[in-house]
Amino acid sequence: EQGRQQLQDMEGLKTGKLRIGATYGLSVLLTRTMQRFCPQYPDIQFDVRFERADELITLLHNREIDFALTYNLLQHEPLLEEIPLFESRLCAVVTDKHPLAKFDEVRLSQLKAFLTAVPARGMNTRTMLDSLLRQHGVDLKPLLETNEIYTVIHMVRTCHLVAILSESVIYEEEDYKAIPIKEAKETMHSSLVYVKGMYRRNAVKEFFKRMQIGEI
Repeated sequence: EQGRQQLQDMEGLKTGKLRIGATYGLSVLLTRTMQRFCPQYPDIQFDVRFERADELITLLHNREIDFALTYNLLQHEPLLEEIPLFESRLCAVVTDKHPLAKFDEVRLSQLKAFLTAVPARGMNTRTMLDSLLRQHGVDLKPLLETNEIYTVIHMVRTCHLVAILSESVIYEEEDYKAIPIKEAKETMHSSLVYVKGMYRRNAVKEFFKRMQIGEI
């Protein structure tokens, strides 16, 4: 398979397909990179899959995707290589008209007074949130739990919910504010992950070049 890909690469970047996996919270980074890549290589197709971090690791091991955009690996994976991208804080995401929008920082206990939305169990942001709630003895009962982040964002706008998400989710979104959670001292580290030693096609290399690290 790698030999076949190398032969195709000799023909240049006229055709082909990029198979990309991503966690929901990094969709903005993926979209921005695709916007820079597509005008130069309009015949390269994209096969994009949004999954939890553990599911992305399985896809990588099975060679079903070329690389993944995810938050830090849940455990040591000797067959995988990581390229650090950027750090992101755990935040309370609200509209700019919400009562919490006037704060520069918010405590977990303050969120109990509002209707909240959180990612589904198994997602990195939810794992970090649950750990913080246990550490600080806060019993938060969210109105909404889902693995579809943009449903959460829509509910924040239309129903005035407070969403607990990575700040990268609303990058360049208007009328929203991401307020850092005071108890969340550790940041979330995002990475570009691929199989160690696997042949990287020219299309993959060019996509990597257009991923502007630190833009979020």
